Amino acid sequence: MERKKPDRRQAAKVVMMYRIVNNLVDIDSRSVLIPAGVHTRGHANRFIVPFTTVNAYQYSFFPTGIRLWNGLPEQVVNSRLSSLAPLAVRR
Repeated sequence: MERKKPDRRQAAKVVMMYRIVNNLVDIDSRSVLIPAGVHTRGHANRFIVPFTTVNAYQYSFFPTGIRLWNGLPEQVVNSRLSSLAPLAVRR
């Protein structure tokens, strides 16, 4: 089965999440990025996805960005930003 390539929006969200998590941008995310605590699968730097019943918020940046972030392999999460270059948006 062929893996689907991430689209530009997903790639941009992953790069921005990396910047937010590593404090490379001035965004106060303490109220939104709540560590998951216990991890049985994936990496240790996972966050709780906010519960929402409104589609407008469910598909906004933080809920979708957290889902993408939590699905990344540990070597990507712990890497440097320059190694995320393949995910960068190119025109």
